[in-house]
Amino acid sequence: NNNNLFSIDRQTGLVTRGIRALDRETSSSHVLEVEGYNSDESSMRSSVRVIIYVDDANDEVPVFTQQQYNRLGLRETAGIGTSVIVVRATDPDSGDGGAVAYSIVSGSDHKFEVDISTGLLTTVDYLDYETKTSYLMNVSATDQAPPFHRVFCTVYVTLLNELDEAVAFFSAGYEATLQENIATGTEVVQVQARSPDNLNQLTYHFDPDTSPAALALFKIDSVTVSGGNVTDHLTL
Repeated sequence: NNNNLFSIDRQTGLVTRGIRALDRETSSSHVLEVEGYNSDESSMRSSVRVIIYVDDANDEVPVFTQQQYNRLGLRETAGIGTSVIVVRATDPDSGDGGAVAYSIVSGSDHKFEVDISTGLLTTVDYLDYETKTSYLMNVSATDQAPPFHRVFCTVYVTLLNELDEAVAFFSAGYEATLQENIATGTEVVQVQARSPDNLNQLTYHFDPDTSPAALALFKIDSVTVSGGNVTDHLTL
């Protein structure tokens, strides 16, 4: 009778719970040795073993292993079904009271889902860094017996920018009018393009199919995008 969890009526032998509450998570059973003897407390006595089993009452709440889970640098080109991160909550109750179900409460933008049993977060739609660079989701864990305790954690996911967008010029075409006696090195026109990925500095080159005659007359600065420059005089 550790901690005096039980008491016994000396006259009737009725065993009752003591003033301290039982806790199945600490001890799921208790073994008591009860003695019975003559009223004069003589040596003529006997004993019996009483085993008390404690049923679970779902009095514990789930607890996440972390309050926030982070997945930094998830590739924006990750396909549907890509594993992102695993969230985990534990509940010491038994049976359904200790079984935990996971759910995304908010913040996924329909891009992620969580496995109800394992807590594995996966992608369910294509991602795009240029549309959204990060997600902050609220995820819940609920035990499966009344009163259905529910707790929450956050999951922070950032995307890794990748070269998946096409470079585009600001204009579909550029025109310039030159005098035939223009000096060598004169700036002709400046072209400009942009990359939505914005990862690296753009470089400019003439298309390989450009005619050799044009290539002999003009050049383009690949870095400063200062435009085409006449490199030789036009001649008859």
